[in-house]
Amino acid sequence: MKKIILFAGVLIALSACNQSGLQAAQNPKDTISAGKNSIRYTCPMHPEVVENKPGVCRKCGMELVEKD
Repeated sequence: MKKIILFAGVLIALSACNQSGLQAAQNPKDTISAGKNSIRYTCPMHPEVVENKPGVCRKCGMELVEKD
């Protein structure tokens, strides 16, 4: 009897997790727009340093500039 109750509990838990995952994946507000985050910032002295937001270069501390 304990095995049946445990098995039923596991099934319910897995079902709940699966449903919440589906809802999160189907929510269009959570998806990142390509146009919104397509701006990249890079260091003038270290072009290999690329970030998705303004800031400073992690190698030299220079201000990052918008990449063309």
